[in-house]
Amino acid sequence: MKKFLIALFLLLLGLYVVGFFLPTTWRSDRSAVIDADRALVHSYVADLHTWPDWTTWSRAVDPDCEWTFFGPPAGEGAGYAWDGPELGEGRMVITSSSLSGGIEFELSFAEDDEPAYGEIVYADAEGGTRVTWSLWGTMDGSVGRWAGLMMTGLVGSDLEESLVGLERACETGLAGRVEQGAKDVLEGILD
Repeated sequence: MKKFLIALFLLLLGLYVVGFFLPTTWRSDRSAVIDADRALVHSYVADLHTWPDWTTWSRAVDPDCEWTFFGPPAGEGAGYAWDGPELGEGRMVITSSSLSGGIEFELSFAEDDEPAYGEIVYADAEGGTRVTWSLWGTMDGSVGRWAGLMMTGLVGSDLEESLVGLERACETGLAGRVEQGAKDVLEGILD
């Protein structure tokens, strides 16, 4: 039993030390071609008011979540905060936005010291618009760096689900956006 405990201790110590040699950054990228033009895609992506309806971090996942929107209605400076029993607490702010380039954003969670960063970019593609969603961040300490190795897969599946949700939202087309009361937002982003 004593040899087993010593071996276990040495194994854990070895894993801990190896963790300091792992990368401090993580990144996850997912892409999909959406059968919609860039302007329609951007109207959903740049308007954070729509995100709780089509992203994987949604009202359906956490119906008791409280969403607070701040800044302009869409585009650079637009932000939202959430606080719910399933989704936890956090906030996101769009740091740049353009129809040609997509958006960049900063994402913070209450339990994390370091924010994550992301972008959603568009490219013309056969059959619509290629949308690439990327998230990245840093993980400190040995245990954090081990966790960073898993982030690509964990975050990647959420990005894939969100791209499917974006595609479904775009299927409603411009008429669906106007019906949702977004006409003023669309005019502001598509100018």
